[in-house]
Amino acid sequence: MQLADPTAEWNRNFKLLAVATMGVGVFFGVQLTLFSNFIVDTFGIEAHELGAMEALREVPGMLNVLLIALLARRSLPVMGCLMLVVMGAGLMAYGGITTLYGLALFSFVWSIGFHGWIPLSQSMALRYSPPGRKGKWLGQLRSVESVALLVSISACIIFLRSVDYTGMFIVAGGVTVLGGCALLGAKRQGALEPEKGFVFKRRYGVYYALQFLQGFRKQMFITFAIFALVKVHEVGVDTIMILVLINQTLVALTGPLMGRLVDRVGERTMLSLSYIGLAFVFVGYAVTDHRPTLYVLYCVDNLLFVGGIALTTYIHKIAPHEDLKATLSMGVTMNHVTSVAGPLVGGVAWYYLGYEVIFFAGAALALISLIVSQKVDPEGQLVREEADARIAEADGVVAPVLAEE
Repeated sequence: MQLADPTAEWNRNFKLLAVATMGVGVFFGVQLTLFSNFIVDTFGIEAHELGAMEALREVPGMLNVLLIALLARRSLPVMGCLMLVVMGAGLMAYGGITTLYGLALFSFVWSIGFHGWIPLSQSMALRYSPPGRKGKWLGQLRSVESVALLVSISACIIFLRSVDYTGMFIVAGGVTVLGGCALLGAKRQGALEPEKGFVFKRRYGVYYALQFLQGFRKQMFITFAIFALVKVHEVGVDTIMILVLINQTLVALTGPLMGRLVDRVGERTMLSLSYIGLAFVFVGYAVTDHRPTLYVLYCVDNLLFVGGIALTTYIHKIAPHEDLKATLSMGVTMNHVTSVAGPLVGGVAWYYLGYEVIFFAGAALALISLIVSQKVDPEGQLVREEADARIAEADGVVAPVLAEE
C-alpha cells in the first residue's frame, strides 16, 4: 500500500515556503537542543542572568509591529529572505563569542530576524494555502519544521563530539540563510496589494488578549523548562538531545492531525483543550522531581502547540486581507510584551523563591487563557458584525465596529 504524498497538492509558493521553514527547523533544532548546556558549560550562567538575557532577546518581538509597519507593501518573499539571513547570521556568530555580552548581542541579532519572520511566514502560509484547508496546511508546515528539527537534532547527537558547539552553530546558521534564499524563487505578484502597516482594533481584542497571555506562558516554559532540567535535575547534554529528538518526532507525527482538528471542531474547542493540558503540565513540572515524568511533561507541552494554529486561523477568519499581516504583527508584539517581562520576573522569582513558583504561575496563566478563550467565536462574531452593519445602515448611521475600519 503506497502512502499518499501530502506535498503533492502544494503549489510552488507553498513548497518554497516549506523549504524556508525547514531552514528555521534546522536553526531551532540546534539552538534549542544545545543552548542550555552551552551556556552552562561555557559561561556557568545562573537563572537571573539567563532571565535578563532572554528578556533582551525578546525585545525585537515587542517592537515587531513597528518593523512590519516599515515593511508594509514590500514583497513578502523578499522580506522573509532578509529576516532568515539575519537570523542565520546571528546564530553563526555564536561560534566566536567569549563573553556573556557577546552572547546577549548576537541573541538579540538573530531574534530580530526571527520575530520579523513570524508574521511574514504566517501571512505567506495563509496566502498560499486554499480556503477550507488552511488549518491542515499550517499543520503540515509545522510538521515540515519538526522533521527538519529531527534531522538537525540527530546531527547534534552524531557530530557534536567532533565539531563541538561552534561547528553546529555555524552549520545551522548557514542552512537557515540558504532556506531564506529559497524564497526568492516565489512569485511576487500581489505582494504590493493595499495593506495596512499598523492595525489596532477592538474587534481583535480577544486575539490580542490570548497572544498577550500566551507570551508570558510560552516564555516561562521555553526559558526555564530545559534550564531546570540541566541546572536543577542535572540532566546531561546527551539526554537533552535525545529528549528533544523524541519530542519533535511526536510533533511531526501529530502536526497535520492537530491542524485538521482545528478545521473540524473549531478554534475555541482546540484552544480550551490546549490550555487545560498546559495547566496540568505546569503543575507537574513544579511538584515532581521524577525525571521520566518531567521528560513526558516536556513532550506534552510541545504537543499542545495547536494553540498557535488555532489563533492564526481565528484571526484569518475575522480580519480582512488588508488587515491581516499588520494584525498578525500586532499579535506578535502583544505576545512579546509579556515575553520580555516573563524571563526577568521568572529569573528573579527563581533566585528568591525557587524554580517551582515559575511553573505554578504558568499554570495560573493557562487557566486565565482558558477563560478568555471562551470568547473565541469567529463565525458568530462575523454574523453579529453584519447584523450591526445592517441595523446601522437602516438607521442611517455608521455602526461602531465599521467605524473602526
